[in-house]
Amino acid sequence: MTPPPGRDPGRIVTALHDRWEIDAVTLAYAAVGFGGHHWRAVDAAGAPWFVTLDVGVPGGPLRAALGSARALADVGLAFVVAPVPSRDGEVVVDLDGTGWLSVTPWLDVTRTPGPGVQDRGDRDAVVSALARLHARTDVVARTAGRDDLVVPERDHLERAMAGALTWVDGPYADRAARALAASVAWLRPALEAWDAAAARAREDAGSDPDAWAVTHGEPHWRNVLVGADGLHLVDWDTTLVAPRARDLWHVAGADGDASLEVLDAYARHAGRAVRPEELRAQALRWDLTEVALYVRWFSEPHADDADSHTAWEGFTEALDSLGARASRGPGEQAAP
Repeated sequence: MTPPPGRDPGRIVTALHDRWEIDAVTLAYAAVGFGGHHWRAVDAAGAPWFVTLDVGVPGGPLRAALGSARALADVGLAFVVAPVPSRDGEVVVDLDGTGWLSVTPWLDVTRTPGPGVQDRGDRDAVVSALARLHARTDVVARTAGRDDLVVPERDHLERAMAGALTWVDGPYADRAARALAASVAWLRPALEAWDAAAARAREDAGSDPDAWAVTHGEPHWRNVLVGADGLHLVDWDTTLVAPRARDLWHVAGADGDASLEVLDAYARHAGRAVRPEELRAQALRWDLTEVALYVRWFSEPHADDADSHTAWEGFTEALDSLGARASRGPGEQAAP
């Protein structure tokens, strides 16, 4: 993400002092990730901190997610990179109504290899951590939110697919509208496939209390760091109690030998099986969510900047993924 316009970094320095008792000597914007804004702060003692400002997200769910991460770290899950509580014990603080501020330790470590470079050992290390995470659902039973299995902005997407949405002029609006219109033929069955898979997931949760577990939500390689002290999982803002496949599909995709390897490893580490179709369902949901969120982005006022370019890449990649899935036939959808 690019730096947030019109926000004075001095307000963040003041909040770090007042709420965390961190006297930031330097504060440098860190253009990492997508969805939040980040800075590297260095205090008077030379200690670095990772500072995040989440904008346009509800404070309640964010507090529940980050509070869950804090609780999990406090019971000994060392791979959980959790927020540092403020002096008032808050994991996230309102920054004068402009966003939600959180602080974690800065880690001078490397990311795990990307999907094309990962080997069995890389994947097994992440699966082992996820199994340990899922086993501690009891720790966050009263803290974490619960997955509603809803595709965000679905109503907005449905209106766009029906041609009932007014697209505000913008650099990507026309091309986004055309790309969506060309994809409706496979978007509708994809939404129906997800509805069927969501119904099956709800049935699983109703018949088996342990079918769902506390999940990170996005344990893909960009959020997995490795240092001399082992593996670290960052970015816990989407933590929810949810189907276990919500995490697992990120490790090695939804299809092919790597996904079967991950399922076998998970059964070994967790003592519990996850079905291949659950991975496919979560991958389908991810693509539908990307499409819906970016339809909202491009149908409303937006700039011709690096963030919109990244959003366009995410939008078209998700449409292509859904189209490829449709071309393989209904068996590759998310049939329960």
